[in-house]
Amino acid sequence: MKSDRRKGFTLIELLVVIAIIAVLIALLLPAVQQARESARRSQCKNNLKQIGLAFHNYHEQHNRLPPTCVAGGLAPNASQYVLRSWGYQAMLFPYLELTNLFNAIGVGNAPLVPNANLTNPVDYTTASSGSVEQLLTTKIPVYLCPSSTGDHVNKYQAKLGTMMYGANNFLCPLPTATSPAPCASFADVKDGTSNTVLMGEKALMDAPFVAIGSNWIATVACTDSANVRYRINIVSAATRINTPFDGVWEEANNCYKENNPQIAGRNTVASPHTGGAHILLCDGSVRFVSENISSNPVQGDNSIFASANYTWQNLFGINDKNVVGEF
Repeated sequence: MKSDRRKGFTLIELLVVIAIIAVLIALLLPAVQQARESARRSQCKNNLKQIGLAFHNYHEQHNRLPPTCVAGGLAPNASQYVLRSWGYQAMLFPYLELTNLFNAIGVGNAPLVPNANLTNPVDYTTASSGSVEQLLTTKIPVYLCPSSTGDHVNKYQAKLGTMMYGANNFLCPLPTATSPAPCASFADVKDGTSNTVLMGEKALMDAPFVAIGSNWIATVACTDSANVRYRINIVSAATRINTPFDGVWEEANNCYKENNPQIAGRNTVASPHTGGAHILLCDGSVRFVSENISSNPVQGDNSIFASANYTWQNLFGINDKNVVGEF
């Protein structure tokens, strides 16, 4: 007499199948993650190419690069290097297909970046609905590295819209008490446009290390508890690539406070990509530079550029006459 019992998987067979599936997932997951990071890294590189094209189109129209900072309504002989001065970042909008946002904000029309319609004067996420201030938190994908874990508003800079790239400080001259910020030109780059940094990554992230990013509207976005302010829309070679930010976030001011401002870690070229960071050269090309590139071991202000001949520092100098070499 035939048995009507149906055959099925034994518990051991089922566990073996589950184990095999788990092993396959463990083998495939790193490959999938690597492919996703490769795509994000390519997008970051493409962002810099688009920004480089915007700089060149601006330069072609104006025969110069945009100014570092612009401010109006100041007393005679007062420097335009002030809190909430307009930065070069938004001046590129018409060349990045962001003309509507440029016009809606009225970039440069007001003396300073507006802050009247804020419940909290140091938090742009408290802006009144429909106000210009609310627009200043807009997410702009071309200014964000997709690999970074940072938000599209920057808590270190009054929660203005985040920008994760910064311009070479030597191409962003500051104004004096008697004259506005001079505008640099590619003609000033005597060392060659293929040997000189125009922009570098400036990620906003808490991991794998802390980096404070930038914002896309103001040169100086906030002041810390000691009323100290610095321009934030630049990068420099005063520190090595991917040097962690040495400081804290001051929640009361929505600003950063450095433990040692002279090191200028706020302007480090910082990237979430393993092993280095992207830089945009003045000729419009983008390179990935190793964090182990030859660099001055002494970190600090621009005085380190005169003390020795290192590749990283040479890439930032626009007229140092040093040979850059391979990088």
